Amino acid sequence: MAGPSGDVVAGLLNDGHAEGVARAAVAEARRRGARLRFVQVMEEGLSAKERADSDQATFRAAVRALSGSRGIPCRFEVVTGDPTATLLELTRSASAIVVGEDDESDLARTCLAHACCPVVTVPFHAA
Repeated sequence: MAGPSGDVVAGLLNDGHAEGVARAAVAEARRRGARLRFVQVMEEGLSAKERADSDQATFRAAVRALSGSRGIPCRFEVVTGDPTATLLELTRSASAIVVGEDDESDLARTCLAHACCPVVTVPFHAA
């Protein structure tokens, strides 16, 4: 189970909504006085161009979300795998996780049901 020193994890997907998730994660990390861990999850089998495009989109979203925010230690990492399973595993050591929520994906619902830490969901219409 996560302790108070765990990072706030921002689950970033290249779905057009990474910036909203990143902004909510910055706010959550600030509120908790925690480090911020931007985690971009890529599915297997992407071409080099698709990976580069995804890297660029999510990294820019994270940088824009951090704009004007000083004093929040953060890191950015890229992992390959199933987004739901990957993010659920990260909840074991996180103080909170921030994910996007929509009607077509059950990522947020699954995280809410099975996460080992608090889950902050960002509706896509607000992202």
